[in-house]
Parts: sequence; C-alpha cells; structure tokens
Amino acid sequence: MDKRTIIVIILLGALVIFWFPIMQGLGLMEKRQAPPPTTSQPTEQVEPIHDTPEPELDQQLSETMATETETTPQIRQASIDTATQVPEDTIFIETNVFQVVMSNHGGAPISIKLKDYQYAWDSSRIEMLPDNKMASPEIKFNGGQINANKFVYTPSRPDRKRLITSGSVDVTYTYNDNSGTSVVKRYRFYADRYDFDLIVEVKNPENLNLNRKYSLEWNNKLGPTELYLQDDYNSMWAMAMEGNERVKLDDYKDNMFSRMDDGVTSWIASRSKYFSVILLPRSRSAAGAKASGIKFEHFADNQKVNARKLAIGLVMEPPRDSAMVDSFTVYVGPMDYELLKEVNSDVVDVIDIGTTPFVGWIIKIFAIPIIWLLPRMYAVIPNYGFVIIIFSLIIKLITWPLTKKTVRSMAAMKDLQPKMEELKQKHKNNPQALNREMMKLYKEMGINPLSGCLPYLPQMPLFFALFAVFRSTILLRQAPFILWWNDLSRGALSFTDPYIILVILMAGLMFVQQKMTMTDPKNKALIYVMPLMMGFFFYKASAGLVLYWTCFSLFSFLEQVLFKKSRSAEKAVPAVK
Repeated sequence: MDKRTIIVIILLGALVIFWFPIMQGLGLMEKRQAPPPTTSQPTEQVEPIHDTPEPELDQQLSETMATETETTPQIRQASIDTATQVPEDTIFIETNVFQVVMSNHGGAPISIKLKDYQYAWDSSRIEMLPDNKMASPEIKFNGGQINANKFVYTPSRPDRKRLITSGSVDVTYTYNDNSGTSVVKRYRFYADRYDFDLIVEVKNPENLNLNRKYSLEWNNKLGPTELYLQDDYNSMWAMAMEGNERVKLDDYKDNMFSRMDDGVTSWIASRSKYFSVILLPRSRSAAGAKASGIKFEHFADNQKVNARKLAIGLVMEPPRDSAMVDSFTVYVGPMDYELLKEVNSDVVDVIDIGTTPFVGWIIKIFAIPIIWLLPRMYAVIPNYGFVIIIFSLIIKLITWPLTKKTVRSMAAMKDLQPKMEELKQKHKNNPQALNREMMKLYKEMGINPLSGCLPYLPQMPLFFALFAVFRSTILLRQAPFILWWNDLSRGALSFTDPYIILVILMAGLMFVQQKMTMTDPKNKALIYVMPLMMGFFFYKASAGLVLYWTCFSLFSFLEQVLFKKSRSAEKAVPAVK
C-alpha cells in the first residue's frame, strides 16, 4: 500500500474513535441521554397513545369500509343506548409475549402491548391498538350498519386478572338481545404465541336480519414504532391471499382507497415496518377481502411526514341454518419469519421478501436460508453485529473462487495497460485494427476481458437477497453492536448521527479497494464517484446491511493485498535464481 492509502485507513480509524468529541466540539451534537428504564410490570391503565389521532380522518376511514347500504333494525338503536349506560368493565390477561386488556364494551381487546418490543424513541412497550377507540376485531353485519362491538357483553371469567405462563386460557363474552338473538365471542390466548383464537357464534340471527354477509374487521390503525417515521409509514400497506394469489391492497387515488374483492380469501393483513395484524378464517374460507386507507400530512417531533391509516376486513358468507358459528385466528405481533410460518406458511409473504414479480423467486432462494441461518448463529454468538461480521466472512469464502478470477483478471489487465496504450497510439485512426490487435493480445496472454465482470453476476441475487432481508427482518431491530450502534435495523437520521460513520467506513474502504484495482487511468474519476454514490445509496439503509457491506469490502481489500504480495513473490523467484 502507498502512503496515501495508509493515511486514509488511519483517518477512518480516528473518525470512529473520536466521532463524538469532534461533533460535540463543532456544536453539531448534544450529549446523549439514556432512555428511561423498561418496566415489565403489567398495567391496568392503558397508557396514552404516542400519536394523537385525527377524529375526522378516523371517521372517514371507517366510512370507506362500508360497501352496502341497508336499513338498520330498530333493535340496534336500543342496544346501543343500553351500551352507553352500562359502565365499562375490563379483564387483564398477561401471557409471556403480550398484555391484553379486554372490555365488556364490544367483548374484545382494547389494548394489546408487546412485552418484548419497545418503541424506538423510549422504552415503553409497543401498543398494537394505539387509538383505543373501539374494541378489535370488530364484527359488522348488514354492510356495517350493525356493529356487534357496540353491544355490551357479559364475561365468563369472574377474575379480572390472569397471568398465563404455560398452556392457554379461555375467555367468553356473551350478548343477549331481548328478541332472542345472542352473540357469543370465545377467545383462547396461548402463553407463548402472538396469535389467539376467536370463535363467533350467533343464535337466531334472523331476528336481527343477520342472514346476509358479515365482516370481521380491524379498524384500529397501526402506529409508527421507528425513529425514521417516513420509512415506517411507507411500509404500511395491506395485503390478502385471494385464491392462490398474494394481492397488495394500496392502490391510492387522491390519497384514499377503498377496495372490496370477492372470492376465496385465506387471510388479510395490515402491516407497518416490523409489525402486523393478520386475520385468518379457520372453519372455512372467507368470501372476500376489504381494505381502505388514507394518506395525510402529519407533524411529529418537528418532522413533516406523509402518514397513513389502514383498515382491513374479511367478508364471510353465513351458513344457511338458524345458528352461525365461525372460527378465526388473529395474529397481532412482530413480522418474524419463524413465528409467522407457525401460524400459516403463506402468511410469511407479509414480510415482502421474494415477492417481486418475475425475479422474486430467485431472491427468495437466497433470502430464506439467510433468515434461517442468522438466528442460529446468534444462538452461538449473542451479538448480531458480530454475527454479521462472521456471516460476511462466510460469504467471502464461498464467493472466493469467483472473486479470485476477477482479481487475477484485473491484475493481468493492469500489467497489459502499457502495451494497450501503445496499441491505442499506433491504431488511433483505425478502430477496427485496434480491436483486432487487442483481441490478439488478450488471446496471447490468456486473458478473457469479460472475466472481470462475469463472476459478479451469480452474486447479484445474493446481494439483493441480503438487501431485502436486512431491510425487512425484525431480528436486527434494536439489536446492539458496539459503542453507540445500538440498533442495527436503522440507518443514519442525519449527517451528525454516529450511524453515518459506518457509511463513511464503507465508502472509504471502497475507495481504497478501487484505487488498488483500477486498471485504466481514464477511469480514475470512478475511484471517487462510486464510493460517493454507494454512500448516498446506503445513507439511510439499515446499519446491519452497511456493516455487512463494509466487512465484505474489508475482506475483499485484504484478499487483494494478499494476492498482490503473493504475486510479487512469484515474480521475484526468477530473479533470485
């Protein structure tokens, strides 16, 4: 290595060590404060929501879910009046994975807090029902005109608190109408699962004119959980498995969409960046899927973002008998590949890995083994930063036979550069003769001019798979590495954010690597342009992905250094003799 290369490496190392003193000295960064400690005690009060809801937008979103207009029976009005007069009574259920608050007003959860996941901006547990306006999921009859979640139910359990550490627990809510109609909701919560069972039973539905299609809906929108709010909102969309086709439901027009699809539906989901709500019919397939969404400008933490709100639902065709009984699975939790696969193998598509048209299946071939391998490496090396470093070394060793050909080809091309310049000067007015002589020279020296590029082609699906995995996997969320890098899922939020150091290291290593391998002096500008372009591309990418690419570049750099030394030694052997 020349002196300039050594200086660059020393400066990069100094930048990592003295980043905070430099930024604080320039007045560009305040000293960090530790977040408040995490509490693991269950709470009986639902904590205030982080994002103040907009009543007009919520009402508009709810209205877009209605697809039919029917006359509402008089008994519905009487039931609602009764509901407003009965005080709310709650049941608290705590499992190993979440805390659930159930309400007799609607006979459904009004709060679901995830015990193992906190908001990125503090240590409070993530609330999957952030608005807390209506118990969810909702059951609506007659095109939404009759909302069974506006009834007051009687719970089956006399105890108001229940801790589940193993097995499961059942909770039943019953509503009896004076006409003889009853609505029963049976829940089963499991100790270690993010999904719960829901059985809906309606007796004498004809008394309330409930013999037509009804819907199971999740109208409580998911809220943002990450520091980079816009990225979180951009990841919010709905999808459904209709027949054998995965359908993305986000076709906005004028910042709104409302969609109703008829046909066999296996599940429907609403997601944010790392969390999802999924409704799955169990007793029989749904007769359709419905979803609606609204986009609007929102200010949070002095940031102006384009926010989204989504609602989803399954449309069910009631059986042709006097009683109606349907069972569902409701998943409320992280988009973890292993957990989703246990619920339903098709549901893993909600993570959006390998779903790109035409080429998605190729990416998925590489992505699934990566998702499988990372947590198993973590079980041995309990730090995802070091897991990524070891993983990048494994990938470098696997791809070494391919990159070895590239390095040899580029070195040979560099050796031929003086002869090629002579040919260019000799045949500068005859391009055909120049090409003929250059191909002849390549043949004499046994060099394939394409061998420097072709080995990279098989690595492209792997790179895109890594990008998809590190962008989407919840495994890296709030996973600490070293120093100030305590969340490998996020990227730099500003130019003073210490997460940008990884990007600078990556760009710096690319600069050094390209400087060592550049063969054509006319392409010297690429030595400076390419690292800057990659730095811009990776600026807000997950730190895990940047760390992988940085380590991969470092191992490639070391590979070139070793190759250069061995090549110099080979050339020196004849001189010694």
